[in-house]
Amino acid sequence: MTSKNISITDEVYKKLMKIKRENESFSELFLRLLRIQKVKMEKAFGAWNLSKKGKGEIWDDLLDRPGRSWKRSGAGEIK
Repeated sequence: MTSKNISITDEVYKKLMKIKRENESFSELFLRLLRIQKVKMEKAFGAWNLSKKGKGEIWDDLLDRPGRSWKRSGAGEIK
């Protein structure tokens, strides 16, 4: 497995240490936090009553962001 180095401020490090579980690696912590984020986002889908234009604007913004591959399929099913 490869690894990457990232730089974070002391403030961020201290906050991460407060929520990091004993015997949990930082990689495991990040994966846990990302899973929590995903669950929160999934629960929010359908919470907004958006027009087709509004949905299109959100998808256009997401598709223009670098570093992530988004698929637009199923966008019309979001209610």
